[in-house]
Amino acid sequence: MKKEKFIRTSIKILKPLIVIFIALGLLYWFKFRPVDVVSYTVVRGPVTDTVMGTGVLDAKNKMIISSKINGRIQKNLVDQGDVVKKGELVVTLDDDELAMQVKVAEANMETAKANIKKLQDDFNYAKAVLENAQKAFKRQKKLISGNIVSQAEFDKTEESLKIAQANFNRSKSAIAEAENKLLETQKNVDLRNAQLSYTRITAPFDGTITYRTRDPGDVVVPGSPILTLVSTKILWIKSWVGETELEKIKVGEPASIIFRSLPSEKFPGSVARIAKEVDKETREFIVDVNVDKLPLNWAIGQRAEVYIDTAKKNSAVTIPEEFLKWRHNLPGVFKLQGGRAVWTAVKTGLRGSGVIEITEGVNEQDTVLRPISPEKPIIDNCKVSAK
Repeated sequence: MKKEKFIRTSIKILKPLIVIFIALGLLYWFKFRPVDVVSYTVVRGPVTDTVMGTGVLDAKNKMIISSKINGRIQKNLVDQGDVVKKGELVVTLDDDELAMQVKVAEANMETAKANIKKLQDDFNYAKAVLENAQKAFKRQKKLISGNIVSQAEFDKTEESLKIAQANFNRSKSAIAEAENKLLETQKNVDLRNAQLSYTRITAPFDGTITYRTRDPGDVVVPGSPILTLVSTKILWIKSWVGETELEKIKVGEPASIIFRSLPSEKFPGSVARIAKEVDKETREFIVDVNVDKLPLNWAIGQRAEVYIDTAKKNSAVTIPEEFLKWRHNLPGVFKLQGGRAVWTAVKTGLRGSGVIEITEGVNEQDTVLRPISPEKPIIDNCKVSAK
């Protein structure tokens, strides 16, 4: 009984001491035990502020080549990857029926021309008859006034004049109608020839065929896609950039492009145009970046990152970005002072690729620190062991 009471009393006394020893051990671990860190000596160097965007390769000029008429593809003269010139024949449609329609239309036009020629002869005859009838009527009119001819003879002459005038008018109307008919047949010939020409589909501009959707024998209707053609004169990355960067970017600024198919290689470019609308959901806007040089193998729609150079300094105090540490929404760094890590607030400037400019708080030749392992963070004023 007494022994158990003694044990309980001892535990009560020792328990606070154990807690104190553990606390002291932790204090030593964090306060006095050196933390393994990576050090960096601050130097001056060039820094370029860059804005990053993600997008896809696209063409400024591209179009779907389709048919203007219903038809069956006879030949597909190009394929994906082929380079074509403006006006080059790329697709032909079956033209047998349309060629026959052209011949029929031309035959109708020739018939209309022949009919006009016949009516013109009839018109000339009717005109001559009318002129003779007019002369006879004038003579008879003078003679009847002198009672030289009878009224019956005069009436007969007048009737002949009326008949000649009617025949003339009828012949003149027939020619006008025939000329209208000829005009219709000529328009029909033009229409049939135009339709026949639509069976020969040509490239509207210089470019590269990127996609083929139809094969010989396929039936197409107006507007249905057959080929996709892009102009390679202007290819750009249609990239999405956060709206906070809008004020930084200007047309003409240089850029670097990294295709995901070639992550180790950079391709030169420049800002071509900036969209004037921000997506309401993503809060991003589109920046089109010209690609000055393409990879050997490229494809419209392939993904890439763009890095737009918006500002540059040839000499600035810079540190690697991973040495920057935030506290209470303030940027800062751990500087090495007397073997200890001391957190110091800083002001930042340009942000380049992996580096950041420090305008206040750090000087050239200062040593800044970062932990080797995130599991062992640096504590303010702790001892460090630089690697």
